[in-house]
Amino acid sequence: MSQHSLEHALPWVEPLVAARPSSVPLTELEDTQLVERAAHLGDGRAFAELLRRHQGKVRGLLLRLAGDRTLADDLAQEAFLRAYRGLAGFEGRARFSTWVYRIAYNVYLNHRSRTKVHAALPENFENGTAAPETSMSQSRSDLRRDLVTAIGELPDRYRAVIMLYYLEDVSYPEIAEILELPLGTVKTHLHRAKRLLRNHMHGWGDTRRG
Repeated sequence: MSQHSLEHALPWVEPLVAARPSSVPLTELEDTQLVERAAHLGDGRAFAELLRRHQGKVRGLLLRLAGDRTLADDLAQEAFLRAYRGLAGFEGRARFSTWVYRIAYNVYLNHRSRTKVHAALPENFENGTAAPETSMSQSRSDLRRDLVTAIGELPDRYRAVIMLYYLEDVSYPEIAEILELPLGTVKTHLHRAKRLLRNHMHGWGDTRRG
C-alpha cells in the first residue's frame, strides 16, 4: 500500500511515518523487530510496515463481524491506534497478528455493547456478477443468503470462532489467544456454532420444501 493511501486510511500515521527516516529494509524484518523499532526507537516507518502487513486481514475480520465496510474501517482505525499506543506492552508471547486480532475483536465487542446492533449482511454480498435467473441458481442464491444471515445471527463468541477458523485460517491455539478463552472452550464454541448452523439450514430446507 502506498504512503498516500495509508495516510488516507489512518491520518494519525502521517506524523509517525515522518518521525524518523530509516535506511533499514523494513520489509525484511520480522514483526517483533518492527515492534521493537516502533516502540523503543520511535521509528514510525516500522509501525507503518506493521500496518501495511496486517490491516487487510484485520479489516476483513471486522467486516465479517460488523457487516458494514465503513464501520469496519472505523473499527480498524481504532484497533490500530490502540495497538500503537500499547506497543510497549507487547511482550512477544503471541504473534503480533494474534495480538492485533485480539485488540480488533475487543474493539468490535465494545462497539456492540454501545450500540446493541446486530451485524448486517456484508455489503459486498450482492456485488458479484448476476447469474442467469434459473430455479437452481435462485435456490443457491437463497441458500447462500440464508447461510450468511445465519452466521450473522450467531452469538458473538460463536460467530468469531467460525470466522477466524474457517475464513481467516487461524489455528485453535491462536483463536484461544485472540478471544482470551481456554483451548477447550474454543473447540466447544466451534462445535456448537456448527450445530446451530446445521439446525438453521435444516429448517431452511424444510421451509423451502413446504
